[in-house]
Amino acid sequence: MSSYSLLFSLVCICECFIFPASAQRVNAWSDVIMVETGSAVTLCCSEEPVVTPRLVTWMMMGDKGTNWTSLFSVIREGGNKRLQNAGRILEISDQIFLRFTATEESGGLYSCLLEKEDKKFKERIILLAVIKLTLAPASVIPIDSTARLKAEVSPSYAVAGGTWLSRTGSPLLTDVSLAGTLLTKLPRVTHSDNGIYTCNITVDGQSRKPVYSYTLRVKLYGKKVAWFPNITYAGPLYSLAALSRSAVTLPCPNINGDYVLLYWWRPDSPSSSPELIFQFDRWRDSKKQSNLRLSLLNRPSVLSGNFSFLLRPEMKDAGRYQCEVFRDDQVFAQVTALTVLYGYSKIRSYSSSMDLICMYSERSLVASVKWSHVQRPERQLPSSAVMGQTIITIDLPITPDTAGDYTCTLQLNNGQTIRYLYTATMPRTEPPCCSSEQPHDLTTQTAVSLLQPTERNSTPEPSILLPALSLLLFLVPVVAVAVGVLLWRRGPCTFPQNMERTLSHYSGEVENIYETPEDVRQSTPQNAVYMDLKLTGETDVYRELDRYDQCCG
Repeated sequence: MSSYSLLFSLVCICECFIFPASAQRVNAWSDVIMVETGSAVTLCCSEEPVVTPRLVTWMMMGDKGTNWTSLFSVIREGGNKRLQNAGRILEISDQIFLRFTATEESGGLYSCLLEKEDKKFKERIILLAVIKLTLAPASVIPIDSTARLKAEVSPSYAVAGGTWLSRTGSPLLTDVSLAGTLLTKLPRVTHSDNGIYTCNITVDGQSRKPVYSYTLRVKLYGKKVAWFPNITYAGPLYSLAALSRSAVTLPCPNINGDYVLLYWWRPDSPSSSPELIFQFDRWRDSKKQSNLRLSLLNRPSVLSGNFSFLLRPEMKDAGRYQCEVFRDDQVFAQVTALTVLYGYSKIRSYSSSMDLICMYSERSLVASVKWSHVQRPERQLPSSAVMGQTIITIDLPITPDTAGDYTCTLQLNNGQTIRYLYTATMPRTEPPCCSSEQPHDLTTQTAVSLLQPTERNSTPEPSILLPALSLLLFLVPVVAVAVGVLLWRRGPCTFPQNMERTLSHYSGEVENIYETPEDVRQSTPQNAVYMDLKLTGETDVYRELDRYDQCCG
């Protein structure tokens, strides 16, 4: 099996080297000459004086040919000669020339073979490329039409690359997808497009002149304006529904066009005049738009001429859209009717109820609009309808019976359905700030007992342990805050400034901090605090009296 594969590979390689295709003969010629159709051609057999040959042979291989065709085969017998055959002239003097007028079929390889004494001593191969320049749709272009500038080269493998230049010398988008053809277009031409345009072509292989330049003059007809009476529609009216601000695609005809125009009719106004809201020229890479929520979809497809639009519509963007794609002198169109749905909630003023409102525009294609409760679909929701709106009312506050998801469903005549969803939730019930409510039945002993393991299992049940832990975690910071507030409020009473109290633990008797208590009582109360320490019992516990701080009484 491997020997057959090896044999097949060798055959393929030999075939590629022994029988090269015309486009692969990169090094098969010594020079490239490019001329326009209808111009005179002179091919020289040798650029240097040659030894007088005995036999001169000119041969040609056409654009798609694989064999050489003999044009002249002359035995030179001294003196100059001039021979003619099929419109071609052979001149033999100090040099050997082949002269003729170029046609579209003249392009190809030309071989001049010189022989002496039955031996070939010189051969020269020349690649002749014939270029044809055309301007369409006419020599004088109507305003607003698409001017087409095209250069066609035969044979096609003579072209290595090229581009068209504008009248100011800037490069234009050039289509080279067809071998040997360089095409550019000027859509919707105006008088500013008048001028001379240049096509630069780089030839393939060895050549004394690697780049050839040719020009075309574009002239506009001052009064004639292009008219496109026939529009080919890609299909029937396309109905589409979308939620407000969601992404929606507006299709265009599936053809490769030169430029695109998008027209818009206002919603629910079929007799209104259309507005041109978007235009794009792919050849000049220029656009103009009035709706900033519109954009072209898929940049690579746009560059090849396949257009579509991405829209994030608001309510006012509903209506009818007509996408017109222009290719040369043909117009293709697609019409789309867009319905936009928008839902919101509104609490009535001085009322204990809330309205759920479902609005929609471009109503002509709408089959039905209705509200429903997702969790209780069997429930009938009373609704009121006005032009372009469907409203239901929910009592406030939300109860377990009215809570849940409410859906507004819009269905078009073609069966397409879109939905707006609103979720009604009950208000959260939270305790007042900085206060707590302890459970009546749960005491410290019961809370501790919940944390202790049972006899059957050393690990408490999660269903009992978790509530107890949650309660303790809640009580600890609350109690800490309460104690901190109490200490802060009683701070001036418990720790009076400019005073110092001591209890004698040596004798078990009370030491009066004043030497003369009566003097202290008669002193100014500003910035001073005094205490009367009076015996309250046999336990030698003293009561503190502050006549200025009433909170300590």
